[in-house]
Amino acid sequence: MKRIFVLVMLFAAADVKYRQTVMKSMGAHMTAMSLVVKKEVAMRSQLGAHAEAIHALSATIPEMFPAPDKVRSSAKPEIWTHFDEFKSLSARLERESATLSQLAAKRDWKSFDAQFARVAKTCEDCHDKFRVQD
Repeated sequence: MKRIFVLVMLFAAADVKYRQTVMKSMGAHMTAMSLVVKKEVAMRSQLGAHAEAIHALSATIPEMFPAPDKVRSSAKPEIWTHFDEFKSLSARLERESATLSQLAAKRDWKSFDAQFARVAKTCEDCHDKFRVQD
């Protein structure tokens, strides 16, 4: 029985590490796009890849937060006490980032920049409510 518990805890720790890695990678994609949108870097050709990464990963965010009794987590408990709101914000990110990807594909940079602000605001809204600040 103890061996099973240890294996479950190892898998749970890997799940948390995976989640943290994915969320950090999303932050890196947002930072990279921000540098381009602010015209600090001239890499517009890369925006589609960054936007698509955000869109692809956003669909799985709720799955990466299993009930806290299944895994030890330092995430805010509000994620689970307000899970429907958390899922709603994740769905909003998925929708907004889909639009961002479409605008990048069209190379509609003026609209892309405005949509990027909406994606960033969605991230900020979720972080304000559910993220433990480092």
